[in-house]
Amino acid sequence: MGIDFTDNMRDSSELKSQPSYHSKEQHALERNLIAETASGDEKAFEQLYKIYFNRLYQFIFHVTRRLNGIEEVINDVMYVVWEKASSYDQVCRPSTWILGIAYLKALKNSRQNWIREEQSDEFTDEQDYFPDSSASWITEIEINNWLEVAFDKLSTEQRAVVEMTYYQGLHYQEISEIMQCPENTVKTRMFHARKILTRLYNDHNGRS
Repeated sequence: MGIDFTDNMRDSSELKSQPSYHSKEQHALERNLIAETASGDEKAFEQLYKIYFNRLYQFIFHVTRRLNGIEEVINDVMYVVWEKASSYDQVCRPSTWILGIAYLKALKNSRQNWIREEQSDEFTDEQDYFPDSSASWITEIEINNWLEVAFDKLSTEQRAVVEMTYYQGLHYQEISEIMQCPENTVKTRMFHARKILTRLYNDHNGRS
């Protein structure tokens, strides 16, 4: 495939724009682009890449919390889309299929980069992360957006659920398909994420 992914990269300042992802027309367009990609149409693939680049950039960052390597992960995701486009069954929304690939790639990237032993996603679902009472944490809150700081206190799975629910607009059933887990597990992760974010928000307000 003679496509240079880097030609399609967008400036990070464009990431703030949020196009409409959920119209029937958009879904139909994406389904057609995937079908054309399956037949080897590189122009259709490039268009699909441009549609999803910003969305994948945000999604992968919120899951991994690392800027380094995001574009590489996006390329890995879109390479799978190119190679496996013929396997898309047209039943689920295109975004569910593509974000499912992205979730697995982001999770793999996170596991490869984890430093602390206790951050294993196998054990963090039921754990709550609370802010230190140290001055350095207070300074960090004052300098950075509190939600961005709070995201770092969530587990990888909790961040993924919050991202897919509030930023990507997916339903719990779709998220359960992407994460390959029961819908109740998704709801549990969201419950704990909300609990942590509420605690951090209240703590932030109490300190400000």
